[in-house]
Amino acid sequence: MPFLNTSTIWRLFGYNINNSKTELKNLKKLPEKKYWETQIKKRDFIFQHHFKNTQWYKNFAGNDIDIEWENIPIITKNDLQDFTSIGLPNSTINNEYYFANTSGSSGHPFFFWKNKDCHSLAWAKIIISYENLGISNWDKEARFFGHIKDSYKTRLIEYIKDKFLNRYRFDIFNISNDNLMGIFNTFGKKEFGYIYGYSNVIIELSNFIIRKKLAPLINICPSLKLCIVTAEMCNNEDRKLINKAFGIPVYQEYGSSETSIIAIENKNFNWEISTDRLWVEVVDEENNPVSNGKPGRIIITDLYNQAFPFIKYEIGDIGIIKKVRRFPFLMLSELSGRNSDMIQLPSGKRAPGLTFYYISRSILEESTSIKQFKIIQEELSKFRFIYVSNNELSEETKSEIIRLSYKYLEPELFFEFERCKQISNDYSGKIQHFFSKINC
Repeated sequence: MPFLNTSTIWRLFGYNINNSKTELKNLKKLPEKKYWETQIKKRDFIFQHHFKNTQWYKNFAGNDIDIEWENIPIITKNDLQDFTSIGLPNSTINNEYYFANTSGSSGHPFFFWKNKDCHSLAWAKIIISYENLGISNWDKEARFFGHIKDSYKTRLIEYIKDKFLNRYRFDIFNISNDNLMGIFNTFGKKEFGYIYGYSNVIIELSNFIIRKKLAPLINICPSLKLCIVTAEMCNNEDRKLINKAFGIPVYQEYGSSETSIIAIENKNFNWEISTDRLWVEVVDEENNPVSNGKPGRIIITDLYNQAFPFIKYEIGDIGIIKKVRRFPFLMLSELSGRNSDMIQLPSGKRAPGLTFYYISRSILEESTSIKQFKIIQEELSKFRFIYVSNNELSEETKSEIIRLSYKYLEPELFFEFERCKQISNDYSGKIQHFFSKINC
């Protein structure tokens, strides 16, 4: 069990989770008409707030504060990379904000920050959503999520957070048979309440269990309630596979580092959109709103982030949204993008494509010069690192990327670096940061 109640833990860091939970629960009680009136007021307020108080955003949006919502320009990751280069808060007031950076899964990494009320509401939404699925504060999480190998300080912080938040973190960067067997055996020794993590890694574990004809996880860990997959896509066949290997229900979470949960499946496996925290809309290639049930680009406005202008922000995914007559009044009926290839290595080891985010993370923390990147695996031991930057990467930076690749993956890998002006995108979905040609 956790050392402290989750709300108490966050209170120590300046986040009042209980108040945030109450605010979201009260909002849910409103009738539909009043609900949307309330959210439209928040939407308009957050635009006016940044128009008046964030000079960069005022320059970006134009000079008309009374502009119609439909005419407000859509903001992209490239735009926000420019903002972070000039808008970083003074270090003397850093304790007022929560700082983070995007996962880089789209190949467009950047730093962002939130005011603490905004981050508190994001965590409250996570807690409420998980409670609705049957997860309590006392359920131990089997966490298949990023684990930083390079920085002792970061590892220590993550270790402390995991202890306090009742999480056990597995190594996702080694998907060898020996490591998967070790993971399987750990479930027989610990009382996990639920599984959470990257779809690809969880699918690999599921395949291993079935291939080795092992017992479903529920047989050796009867405390397991459910599994939540995130980051990459999980289709119906994947869900059936995981369910067979684990013996528990499998739910999908759709979110981002920037906005937290965008949508999460309820017990009926319907994607509930976080309309209580976010203004979510879908537009076509001409930036016009699509009709109900039609596919388009997902655009998000964070209704509570007064520190960073996530206003009409293009998240990078294609989806379909349908209106319903019950809370949260919008459902995500289809989502495209976010499939990430697996890295295959000469030793036979496999790792998720998201490994390259952790490899590049320390580089990105040192410099914002890399605007966009993509890694292509040409052969088992050969990778091509394509990037968009104002300047050529220094030999020192290239050496550091190679060193971290050896650390996270394995030695004796060969890298080519290629600087370009633009990395092409595709309307079919988000550009992925890693592609493998091994099975092409």
